Amino acid sequence: MSHASPLPEDHDTLIGQGAHLARWLIGEVLRFLAPEQARSLTPRYLRWVARHYLVPAEAVLRRAVYLIAETLTLPAPRAAAPGRAPPPRLTRSADAPARRPAAPRFRLTETPARPYTNYLPVNQRPLISVPGITPRPAARPARVRRSPEAEAAHLEAQLRRRIAAFEAAWADPEKAALRLLRRRAARPAKPPTLVFDPAPGSQSEPITDAAARILDALNTAVARLADTS
Repeated sequence: MSHASPLPEDHDTLIGQGAHLARWLIGEVLRFLAPEQARSLTPRYLRWVARHYLVPAEAVLRRAVYLIAETLTLPAPRAAAPGRAPPPRLTRSADAPARRPAAPRFRLTETPARPYTNYLPVNQRPLISVPGITPRPAARPARVRRSPEAEAAHLEAQLRRRIAAFEAAWADPEKAALRLLRRRAARPAKPPTLVFDPAPGSQSEPITDAAARILDALNTAVARLADTS
């Protein structure tokens, strides 16, 4: 069992405010994906839903998980009994039933946006060639594009997996916080990181002034912890 200390009052208040905001954002995502909206589930629409509603909801929950992790300590690993050999490793037979797909996990890290660059791949650059001397770079293989219907189905499936991961972390944020601590312990030189400037989703359409203050306060609280760790 993990050992937990109480949350500071200001962090507890922040997490409560963030919970209301994240819950509302996810409720809107579910409303957008309701069966009666099926005709409007185009790839463009689904990307808009993800960018403006799901991304900020995930950012809020992620920061709450980081604050909760500061109140927890990992349990000490159990010492192996002397003289006891490790259990044999089991192998699956070819006719064994297929395993159920793994439940989606809430992502604990954020990737910074790629900086703008004017780099142009070699095969797209203007080329002055001399026959027999300058070989032309090989063309990139053609990208197989999905039909709009297949792309929409793919994006909707991704959205629903992310929602399922959100719901699981929402239902048990301490479990997600312990997973964060285990990742930190496993790779102390490269701990999980967040993007602070700006926080993902902070410029989204539904993030009004009041919502922006909540996300900014959560962002600042976690950034301060990162600076002092």
